[in-house]
Amino acid sequence: MFLKRLVVGLVLGVVIGGLFGFGLAQASTGLMAGGLGYLLAAAVGVLTGLVAGKPIWAKGAQIEAGLKAFFGALLGAGILLGLRFIPVSLPGLAGIPGAELGRHAVASLAAVSTLLAIFYELDNTSGPEPEGDKKRVDTSGAAKSRVAEESGDDEAEPAAEKKKGKA
Repeated sequence: MFLKRLVVGLVLGVVIGGLFGFGLAQASTGLMAGGLGYLLAAAVGVLTGLVAGKPIWAKGAQIEAGLKAFFGALLGAGILLGLRFIPVSLPGLAGIPGAELGRHAVASLAAVSTLLAIFYELDNTSGPEPEGDKKRVDTSGAAKSRVAEESGDDEAEPAAEKKKGKA
């Protein structure tokens, strides 16, 4: 189960962040250079929070997805800040010019989204429920005999009450 969630998080993160970054790189080359990059990383964090883990369209997941989206925006900007301190230059590929890791739209947004998606997917993993908690009805028969005793024998009143009634 752990490996499945890890792979789903990897795929979701690379697809969401990669497509978002590729679209930005096609629109303009310098969008990730300044403070606008943090807003774009926050937007990718919101999108990842809405989709990864328990998605917003799942039954009863609107509050959880909203919280993940809010904190995804904060964490996305923070992860981009950390990526900007890594001194790695990426080469140009497929018409996208090369840049440093924190300023390369495709690589940085894919990294932000992948880290968040893995975290949300692994957080969504729930362990097996204990067997004792599922049982809500007593099937041992003790409850049935108590009900029969309470409802069936009105004449079996205590001896003290019988004596009071006859006197």
